[in-house]
Amino acid sequence: MIQNAGGVDIDHVVPLKWAWDHGASSWSRQKREKFANDPVNLIPVEAGLNRSKGARGPKNWLPPSGKCAYVARFYRVTKTYRLQLSAAEAKWIRDFLQQCR
Repeated sequence: MIQNAGGVDIDHVVPLKWAWDHGASSWSRQKREKFANDPVNLIPVEAGLNRSKGARGPKNWLPPSGKCAYVARFYRVTKTYRLQLSAAEAKWIRDFLQQCR
C-alpha cells in the first residue's frame, strides 16, 4: 500500500519512447496525444518502480507482481495502436503469455 501520493507516478504501460521507436514517430500529433493519454495505457505505480522501468518493453523489464496482466495489457496496447514489434519481441510476448494460461 502506498502511503504518500508523492510516491506515485502515472506510468505508460507502453513507454512513449518505446512506442516512438516502434512506429509512433510516423503518427500524427493527434494520434500521439491520444496514445499518451489513453487510460488503457496508463497505470498508477510507485515512483521508484517507474524509474527502474524507463523506456523498456516487457522483454527487458517486468513488474515484481502481476507480470501476466502487465504483458497482456502491453500487448493489447501495441495491437490497438498497430505498433511494430520485432519478430523476437512478438515471439517473446506470445511465449510469455502462453505460460500464463
